Order: sequence, then structure tokens, then C-alpha cells
Amino acid sequence: MNKTLWAIPLAATLALTACSGGNDDPSPTPTVTATESNSAATPTPGNSPSSQSEASIDVDSGGDPSADAQDASGEASLGTAVATVSIRLPDEWQYEGTYGDGALPYAVLVDAGQPFDLSEPGSDAYNNSVWVQVETYRVGDESPYGAKVPEDADGLANLIADATGGDGEAFTGGDIPLVHVRYTNDEGAATDELLARHGDIWILARPTNVDVEDYLDDAREGDTSDGILHAVLESSQIK
Repeated sequence: MNKTLWAIPLAATLALTACSGGNDDPSPTPTVTATESNSAATPTPGNSPSSQSEASIDVDSGGDPSADAQDASGEASLGTAVATVSIRLPDEWQYEGTYGDGALPYAVLVDAGQPFDLSEPGSDAYNNSVWVQVETYRVGDESPYGAKVPEDADGLANLIADATGGDGEAFTGGDIPLVHVRYTNDEGAATDELLARHGDIWILARPTNVDVEDYLDDAREGDTSDGILHAVLESSQIK
């Protein structure tokens, strides 16, 4: 079964918000707004507005990829649909901004330690980039999976697996309920969705070219890690 999610409105306003640059400059963070116009104005059923093929992301490593991405301490506040997620980014990972489609805003993180280009979905440069898309869902709200978001991890794993035709599992990382679902997306690519519940908020991380199995092995054993998935899902905080 194909994943049924909200489609991106083709008349979309994309808000790119970034934290201050990785230096000692305490000046306010700039905000860049880009507008993309097309004919449709309302969401319609279809693919995820945040799927890799549909996401309106224009991020590449040209120029200075770390400029204005985060503050000097590596802290970043990710604005998403229902919550702001505060995380400490590991290594050379950068927060590249929050993108809104009028229905399901999501954040984009990239590994700036290597070339990346998310400006042309489907291109080799896009497919070879190392990045994580971050979304949030609130327990009890309508989900993009055809039912309300459950509090129970097993219930959420089953809901997403049924909607995507994939395989889901639930387990606990420390004291945090975790869900992993793997499925094949509409473009034929293997896709992993990882979710962690903090209070009544589920944080979703959808990674590309990230070692998911290594993270899962550590999470199942309760080991802490300094990797990007641990930072987003387990050590993050809801603001």
C-alpha cells in the first residue's frame, strides 16, 4: 500500500529560519523567506508534503554551508509543525532551516562535513547527500497516516506500517518510547522513519544515507550515542 499523506500545496511559502552562525558574533539571526508560486492553493490527498521527491528544499554546500546554521555551541532550535525541538548537533551537522507548506512544516539537518545538494530532488547529488528531515506530531491530533496519532508506540508502529505497506517495531531507548518503520516509497527507495515520544509529542526523523542499523543496535541496548539520530530522537528537548 502506498503511503497516504497530505500533498504539498503548490502555492507554498517556504520559511527558512536559522540560528546564529558558528562564531562569536552575537548579532540577531537573519530570516530568509522565499516564495514559490503555482496554480493549486489547497492540500489534496497524495504523497507526503515532506517526502524527498516533493519537499521544496533549496539547500546546497556552495559558499559557506555553515553560515547562519547554528550557534557556536552547536545548539539548534528546530521549528516544526506542532513543536520546537531543541537539540545539540554532533560533529559537523548543521541546521539548514524550517520549511513550511501550510500543512506540515519540517526541519532539515545536513552533514556539512561533506558536499550536499538538496536543491534538485532526484539528482545524484541529492540522493548522495547525508541529511535528516525532522517532523513532529501531537498525540490525539489527526495524523498523515489516516488516523489520530496514538500515544502507544506499538499502535503508532502498526499505524505507519499499515499506511506505508512497511514493517514496524516499537521498543524503548532508555525511558523514551521509540518506533521504527521501514518501507519502500513511491519512487522505489527504501525509507526509514524513526519516532520518539517526548510527553505528548512524537518526534519523527527521516534520515537519508545515515547508518540507521547502527543507531538501532545502540538504542535497543540502551547505549547513548553522539550520532545525529540519538541527538534528534533521544537527547532532544521540546520547547
